[in-house]
Amino acid sequence: MDKIDGPLRNLSQIERNAEPVVRAIGREAVDVYGFLSDQFALGTVVGNCVFQFVYRSFYRLDSAGLTPEFKSKYFVMLEESRNLPQVDLRSLVKELYAIPNLKGQQSLQFSFATKLVNTVNRQYPIYDREVGKVFGFRAPNNYKAFEVRLEEYMTFYAKLRGIYAEILTKNLLEAPRRLFRQIYTAPPERIPEIKVLDFIFWSAGKLSFVAGVFIADDRPRPS
Repeated sequence: MDKIDGPLRNLSQIERNAEPVVRAIGREAVDVYGFLSDQFALGTVVGNCVFQFVYRSFYRLDSAGLTPEFKSKYFVMLEESRNLPQVDLRSLVKELYAIPNLKGQQSLQFSFATKLVNTVNRQYPIYDREVGKVFGFRAPNNYKAFEVRLEEYMTFYAKLRGIYAEILTKNLLEAPRRLFRQIYTAPPERIPEIKVLDFIFWSAGKLSFVAGVFIADDRPRPS
């Protein structure tokens, strides 16, 4: 896992490509995230069908082969986590793992669990494949035992949180962070710094910024 220690030395690649990285995020993604945050702050989401529909679409829960039982339980867990002093990510993953998917298989949904935690406490980053790609992390192979895979995810996530904290403490990625707020008119109270970094690294991953190398290509960009 030491591979993720190196990218802090390569952040200049994202700095130099600040504009394409930030513009590829797209206003729709920023506005939808703000909408979900606002709706969650207004009150319970268990009976909020609009919130759930937008959330499932934005985070692609409906494209992951998950059952209605999983989705229903997910939003109950989201609501139950609202007022906890600390959300236990490991326990959330285990609880969701117990619900079989549409193929009748148990699946480790670590990314969806981090999205739940981020909704409750926006100081926690979101893990997904694109963010992991930037830091050279690959999801553990399914042949490994559940506990082994979960530990690999948790280890990476802890390091990811450390990287984000170091970036903010040292005021790194200043150009793309500033450009994000300019382009999307997003003050810190609307989109916190942790989420700005989420957006930047997600976009960098989509644009094939991998292991410190920004690879320009002609694949379709997110609008």
